Amino acid sequence: MKILVVASKFPPEYSGPGVRIPRLYKAIGPELDADVQVLCGGTEYTKWEDYEHEGFPVRRRAVPFFRHLTFLPPKIREFLTQCAESLAGLLALRAYKDIDMVHILGCSGLTAAAIFWANRKGVPVFQELVTAKARPFQRLGFWTVRPHARSVIMALREDAARAAEDMGYARVWKRPNPIDTDSFCVPELREKIELRRRLTPFGEEDVVLTTVAKLMPQKNQIFLLDVLVRLSEKYKLVVAGPKVTQGPFLARDTAYFDALAGRIEELDLTSRVHIVADYVNAADYMRFSDIYAMPAWDEGFGTPMIEALACGLPVIANEEEPVFGEWIRNGDNGFVCCLVPELWEESIRKAVAFPPEQRREEAEKMALIAGDKTIYDRYVSLIKELVLR
Repeated sequence: MKILVVASKFPPEYSGPGVRIPRLYKAIGPELDADVQVLCGGTEYTKWEDYEHEGFPVRRRAVPFFRHLTFLPPKIREFLTQCAESLAGLLALRAYKDIDMVHILGCSGLTAAAIFWANRKGVPVFQELVTAKARPFQRLGFWTVRPHARSVIMALREDAARAAEDMGYARVWKRPNPIDTDSFCVPELREKIELRRRLTPFGEEDVVLTTVAKLMPQKNQIFLLDVLVRLSEKYKLVVAGPKVTQGPFLARDTAYFDALAGRIEELDLTSRVHIVADYVNAADYMRFSDIYAMPAWDEGFGTPMIEALACGLPVIANEEEPVFGEWIRNGDNGFVCCLVPELWEESIRKAVAFPPEQRREEAEKMALIAGDKTIYDRYVSLIKELVLR
């Protein structure tokens, strides 16, 4: 079986799906006897090149030129970029022969071109709706394209799943992102203490709040400083995740990181905040923590949320993001609340008091729902149904 993955961006540029997809096909590829290739775009990494990532051949075809024309209005820049990406995608797709399925991730001119190409070729489409506003249709220049009716539409959010069903798709799969239950699990106390000592300057008696996400305005880590300053000295904060080093969002994200560092000094929190501006092993960071914080907005899903729950961590998250409320039950496995520091302070104090048996029970529930074996078995079933029908 020849599968072409088409993604708006892919490692080494950071993206949640980009991290997840290689793991998925390493797990299910042998059962499907799958030959998997990747075609991607990019915003940070934009050089046209063919390379290999975790054993999978990748072809990148990004078109950053128009995003740098700052004298043009933003909407015109994005439209021109999208059109150029679509053209580059259609040209690149000519090289792929005898493809049995196209797996679409993200939304860009490139992914829209892949949908159009697959429809014209009669190739089955497995489309994942992974961002907050993602729907089965995408823009291809002045036109709208959508996968043919027999496609599989995978949605991470309830609103996206309903939209796909309303558009007449019969194969709609609403699911959480899979959890590696060998890594994301409740740690023994000795392991928790050892990880904390190795990876942070904080001690066994501290209460550690953690957030692992790309350092960018959307993730809103800076809000947590206004929460931390209201809590006692024993509460500490770990902020971990990569920051942009190149591309069109460099100035934006650099300014955000500088504002974060400046706010830490302004609030005199230097000894209570530990920043790791790099890729980290999220499982290790969750296993040494006491509370997981997600003040982000415009989230497609927020995989760290369920990974943290599987580690036995109560999650405090932004109430204004509906997807968080689909998984977090106030008082059981965390709290959702508005972005008001006083409300977060109160929720954190309550969550810290959750007993170990409650945390472990919630972790076991999440592992059953979102464990990688459960999710991977469903992937295999749907792909076989789609391709081998």
